[in-house]
Amino acid sequence: MKRTVLAVAAFVAAAAALIVAGVVFWYNSQPPVLPTPQYTVRPSATPSPTPSAAPTPAPTLTPDDGGLPQDKLFITEAREGYESGSLSLQIPRLDVDAPVLDGTDEATLLQGLGLYEYAQLPGETGGNVSIAGHRNWVRNGQITDDVPFYYLDTLTDGDFLYLTDETHIYQYLWEKSYVVEPSDWSPIYCHGDSTLTLTTCTPIGVADHRLIIQARLIRILDNDGTFLYPAGSAEELEALSDAQPAPSAG
Repeated sequence: MKRTVLAVAAFVAAAAALIVAGVVFWYNSQPPVLPTPQYTVRPSATPSPTPSAAPTPAPTLTPDDGGLPQDKLFITEAREGYESGSLSLQIPRLDVDAPVLDGTDEATLLQGLGLYEYAQLPGETGGNVSIAGHRNWVRNGQITDDVPFYYLDTLTDGDFLYLTDETHIYQYLWEKSYVVEPSDWSPIYCHGDSTLTLTTCTPIGVADHRLIIQARLIRILDNDGTFLYPAGSAEELEALSDAQPAPSAG
């Protein structure tokens, strides 16, 4: 009888050991639980500039630089006097026509496009009119494209951009698009000629870099209400051709 009890106890112990070993094997065979990925679906606010440790050497000035420094951020008297909304940005290729507000803080950019504190105005020779804007909105968890800068990356050779005020139309020609780190403020420095610079977050839905669009001023027109705002050079050449009188016969 005693041997039977011992045998049963040994069997139970062995069975328990097998069960524990099985549980341990199953647990170790499961894949590790990974943390849920986190995404930034809304562009971050424009970073505050930090002074550089050492200024870069003064650049060589060009005839169109207006004497403005090209190696640092600064605020002109004209920029200090800017009235919000007195400039408008037109990009016919993208059906953009929007006022340019004063400043690039988050509250302003939630309303639309903002003029950098360190920007110049289009009437300042050699200045860089630098404007920031969000790339998208997020509604009900979905990214939307109903903001002016959503399709900014599609601008290319021959595209025109315009700044207008009450008296003038400033026509710019697209020159280049590129991407920088959020901490890189060089795109809004002066570049030696009269420039328009647009900045926004990229890529859409992540927004950990900045997309830069730069265009060069090509002419200044009177804002008399008759200008047609061509989208690109091909359209303008066609319009000019159509406006020419037909040659007389013979």
